Amino acid sequence: MAENSLTMDSPSLNQGAPVPTPSKPITGPQCRAARALLQWTREDLAECCEIHYITLCNFERGHCDLTSVKARLLRLTFSAAGIGVFDADQTGGAGARFTRPQR
Repeated sequence: MAENSLTMDSPSLNQGAPVPTPSKPITGPQCRAARALLQWTREDLAECCEIHYITLCNFERGHCDLTSVKARLLRLTFSAAGIGVFDADQTGGAGARFTRPQR
């Protein structure tokens, strides 16, 4: 999966869609939002990114932070699934959205 995830960071593959920049760690609310868009359970996400289910529960609830490696892995997992995780900037707040049209 990591190989596919890395290729999704290419702007040419996203056909002009903004590519999320992992300048800041992903937050628990961003993770929940991305999961909701994909209709994934925590168990689904845990299986996809190989982060323990309990770690994801605690992270999303704000009880712990992720290591930078795990945070990057989450962003890449969501990116490969067609979800961009965006940080707050002058154009809007932090969140998650589809980066390509859904079928």
